[in-house]
Amino acid sequence: MLPEQQRVLGYFIEEAKDNLNTIEQGLLNLQNTLKDTEMVNQVFRAAHSIKGGAAMLELDGILQTAHYLEYYFKVLKECPQIQVDQKLELLFLRVFNTLKKLLKQLEDSFFSQKM
Repeated sequence: MLPEQQRVLGYFIEEAKDNLNTIEQGLLNLQNTLKDTEMVNQVFRAAHSIKGGAAMLELDGILQTAHYLEYYFKVLKECPQIQVDQKLELLFLRVFNTLKKLLKQLEDSFFSQKM
């Protein structure tokens, strides 16, 4: 990997970790998050940012997983009548955990290459 590509990947990983924190905060209390338009927008934008960075770097697994989070938050944002139950919260957390694991694998691989 070229040094410039390594630097971009490093920036992506750091930014993605920040965005994961935003998503996690939004999901931990999803009922309250959905009552706060700005928080919903923050979670949506965080997933969108991860998706965009993953697309640029051709990280397909991360891209697809972030896309699902982004899309379903968009649905919740546009359809406030949707009732969020424990089952839906669990599904969101599973997708989030998958995204978190994918990013952790990428980070581990990135740092093992640098050494």
